[in-house]
Amino acid sequence: MGFAKRLKYRLSDLIKLEKPDALSSRYGKAFERAVLALIKAKDSVAALRTFIENYGEPHTGAFSKLIKLMPWAKRVVEIEPAPPVFFQLDGVTITAQADFIVKYSDGKKELVELKSHILKRGEWKIKAEWSLATKIMRMLYRKAGYDYPLRLIYFVEREDGVVTEEEVFIYPKDEKDDETLLNVLRERLKKAITGR
Repeated sequence: MGFAKRLKYRLSDLIKLEKPDALSSRYGKAFERAVLALIKAKDSVAALRTFIENYGEPHTGAFSKLIKLMPWAKRVVEIEPAPPVFFQLDGVTITAQADFIVKYSDGKKELVELKSHILKRGEWKIKAEWSLATKIMRMLYRKAGYDYPLRLIYFVEREDGVVTEEEVFIYPKDEKDDETLLNVLRERLKKAITGR
């Protein structure tokens, strides 16, 4: 593969997920903290207060999304930030980090990747990249000893308003499944290193 310009890449950089601007990044971090508060307190008002404390001002869209997450939040009994994971591929370290590890009342655990961006019509490419990144993240966490399903939660703009959508990834399940994703990663890595 030749000498890598960088020996460490974030999964989001390899998949070329759109980087948020400073305001969007602040919003995303505030929203993530608000979801933690929502699950721990089971209270949307406490979650909104947490959001405002971290974002600096109220945001009607954030409040609406937090309300939409309540049905899922009520099923969660434990939540903690997910640890970062590291994976060596062809001499290069790839890092990834989901948002949370959660535990439900039945004892089952899941990793959770939460997207605060609202998908609009025509943004199917963004959704496809999210799905690819989630599958690869599931593989990297499984290889690191966290063999849990990975739940992708996101928001979609419909004619009648914004709705929450969820997908649970149990693929890839084993080394055989990994081969396809490892080939994709190698291809993305090659592009990142050559700058194409």
